[in-house]
Amino acid sequence: MQLTEDQVLFFQEQGYLLVEDIFSKPEVDLLLKEMLEVIKEDCPRRILEKSGSVRSFFAPNTSNVVFDRASRYANLLTCASQLLDGDIYLHQSKINSKAAMVGDWWEWHQDYTYWQKDDGMPGPNVLTAMVFLNPVTEFNGPMLLIPKSHNAGVVDDAENVNDLESSWYKEYVESAAYLTALTSDLKYTLKQNTIAQWVSKNGMVSAKGAAGTVLFFHGNIFHASSNNLSPWDRHTYLLTYNRTNNKLPDTDKPRPEFIAMRNFEVAVPVESIL
Repeated sequence: MQLTEDQVLFFQEQGYLLVEDIFSKPEVDLLLKEMLEVIKEDCPRRILEKSGSVRSFFAPNTSNVVFDRASRYANLLTCASQLLDGDIYLHQSKINSKAAMVGDWWEWHQDYTYWQKDDGMPGPNVLTAMVFLNPVTEFNGPMLLIPKSHNAGVVDDAENVNDLESSWYKEYVESAAYLTALTSDLKYTLKQNTIAQWVSKNGMVSAKGAAGTVLFFHGNIFHASSNNLSPWDRHTYLLTYNRTNNKLPDTDKPRPEFIAMRNFEVAVPVESIL
């Protein structure tokens, strides 16, 4: 699958792109079936909501062949390579689950802030492909994005939500740094006035589509999502692709491999996940 010049230009200008039918119904059905088995595993990669339901499951591609093949699906890799204009590797993968009636919210934030501050990623030449495993509607907590906000760079007010000077918080971060990116109480968030200023200029969109749709979004775009109070699940598979010339530097204290992968080899495509 090749994106058109107009689609690439839209992504460059707006910071996101919705592409329909990248995954077929049989492929989505298989991913959903496998997901229900994957998230049963009780391990550090599984993050629970306060309600006890699964919020996220990191790096399913490392333990499940279907999710591995989906992460290397030629349709995805071709699109991501076009949008990043270069060779890419898989930096991170996760299942995000917003179960019907209990799925929690995600605060306004930028993803690249984490990858820069916590992993040392040199630049924002990175994007995430969110694969819709269910229909995403206005009712089940779609992702909200502010068009063109990726042009803001890394916003300085991103470290406002927690008291980073308090000793208890520093101790918490040092003992379990990766957890601060996985819960609804995010480590780096954006202030209300920042969001208001950008929305007043560029508006706000919600990413909706049928199962099998993929949302590509830039690492610096402002985004968030609300609770899922609908009776319908909203499960997604998120794959973050980074340019090979933007790989992470060596560090004495890297985050766990399931959060920030360090295999920088160019992703090798497969033609089908079935």
